[in-house]
Amino acid sequence: MSGQEKVNVSIGAGFLETLNIGIRYQLDQSQVGLSIGTWPSDPGSWFDWNSLISISGDYYYHFGGFSEFSDLQPWYGRIGLDFLRIGWDDDVENNLEPHFRIGRDFYFNRAFGFSLDAGVGFFIINDSDMAPVVPAFGMSFFYRF
Repeated sequence: MSGQEKVNVSIGAGFLETLNIGIRYQLDQSQVGLSIGTWPSDPGSWFDWNSLISISGDYYYHFGGFSEFSDLQPWYGRIGLDFLRIGWDDDVENNLEPHFRIGRDFYFNRAFGFSLDAGVGFFIINDSDMAPVVPAFGMSFFYRF
């Protein structure tokens, strides 16, 4: 791993991570990550909130495949926790959702890539009217340095 990039910064979108920016740090074939995001309100629709913020913490374990641009294996399992806070005119909803996903990193070169993953999430705190089990998915573009 000498000389190998260990930090990723990203911009992405996901459910329930929303539109987000994030950072990941590599430890051998593992990564730990944190992202923060939001989603714009749409007046007149069912998601007409005043504020929405999401915070996600994740652990990635890379386990399969190979890439000519990285020693990090491109296939990964991802376990994480999303906190979603939605502010309405007269109420605030707090939601906490652990998720389990599988995904893959696609490298364009040594510095740039794209991540795509999908799985399932389970609300353990659900102040919203969301189902207790939801799909969990995300995508992001990343830069490694």
